[in-house]
Amino acid sequence: MADFWDRYGKPIPILQWLVVIVLSAHVLVSSGSSLTPGQAEVFVLALVGGNLALLYGLPRIISWGAISTLLVIVDSLLVPTALYVTGINDTGLYVVYFGIIMIAGASGNLKRAVLLASVTCVAYGAFEFGSYMLFQTQGTEQLGTILLRVPFFLAMTAYYGAMGEFAQKERRARETHERYAQEIRRIFSSYVSPRIVEELIKDPGKATLGGQRKELAMLFADLVGFTSFSETHSPEEVVAQLNEYLSAMTEVVFQWDGTIDKFVGDSIIVYWGAPLDQPNHDELAVKCALHMQKRLAELQEKWKAEGRVPFRAGIGIHTGEVVVGNIGAEGKRMDYTMIGDHVNLASRLQDLTRQLGFSIVVSEETAARMKDLIGKEGSTDDRGRRLGHVSLRKLPPVKIKGKVQPVVVYALESLESGATSIVDA
Repeated sequence: MADFWDRYGKPIPILQWLVVIVLSAHVLVSSGSSLTPGQAEVFVLALVGGNLALLYGLPRIISWGAISTLLVIVDSLLVPTALYVTGINDTGLYVVYFGIIMIAGASGNLKRAVLLASVTCVAYGAFEFGSYMLFQTQGTEQLGTILLRVPFFLAMTAYYGAMGEFAQKERRARETHERYAQEIRRIFSSYVSPRIVEELIKDPGKATLGGQRKELAMLFADLVGFTSFSETHSPEEVVAQLNEYLSAMTEVVFQWDGTIDKFVGDSIIVYWGAPLDQPNHDELAVKCALHMQKRLAELQEKWKAEGRVPFRAGIGIHTGEVVVGNIGAEGKRMDYTMIGDHVNLASRLQDLTRQLGFSIVVSEETAARMKDLIGKEGSTDDRGRRLGHVSLRKLPPVKIKGKVQPVVVYALESLESGATSIVDA
């Protein structure tokens, strides 16, 4: 019932039905109508049926904005026609009617429109009543018909006044939404994929710019031997090959809906879980890392064929709670980024790839979540997810700077397609 009210009860339909009811009553009770009783009833049925189609049929085809415009046009033509067929030929009446429409439409505010039109209606009613009392022997209309015009005009005022107010609210809401959309695009377009940007625009409330504590899956990727490569090649060669690498990796990250924190030289920092909540952030991070290594292998083959030095990269992944949000100098330089001890640990894991000799190293926290994803013989977890033909091997605890106790880490490797996954707990 609530859904029905939200969809059909406000704000246009209920006002439109107010006009239909008053107009129908005017047609049925007017004494000077050129319509027979049967014709008047057919007119009213057509009026009701037409509005049923307009209010409950057209919304399935066109937007409410287009419907509201159509209703204003139809009613602006229909009301004078109805007044004419009911035998009202007083030019002053039409002047009052269109004057009320102009008052209501120009005001763009229901209360103001009703107040202004009420003054007009009182003046009109007093004039008509005075004319009737003074000249009733000259064949003017019955008092009941004259008095019916006043609520009719008030109903029309409420209708057009509310329509004007509704149109203004819709315009302001659209302008506000467009400003939000521009701001979200400005802030997030360089961080996340276009799909996530559009999700944030649909629901700006998800684009929380203030700092908040969230659990994220973090990925740090860094090129091996890039410093020596830079020293032995021209700046143009370094920038060209680095940009090719970063462009390819960005495409992969966006494919897996990651948020790019920043590029630091040849390093890429990515996370999942913000600005949108991503319950499967660990799965996305791991699959992205495997895809990045696969894409890098393709680039390596291309670079070898071109006689260029193939880059190698190490990737570290960790899952933990951090503070994420717009951080920086207000009004000068702000970045949507993450800070916290878990960020430092993710960075240290990437450093371990050189020491341990593995391309991808993950923390114990991330590995614990991965074990249910790694399918053996096609198995999946309780959400239907699967991570196939990979090897997850536990490595000896290692000492990490900033940590008192040694840290348990795992090596993640991709296996040949069709190979049985390996999990070393």
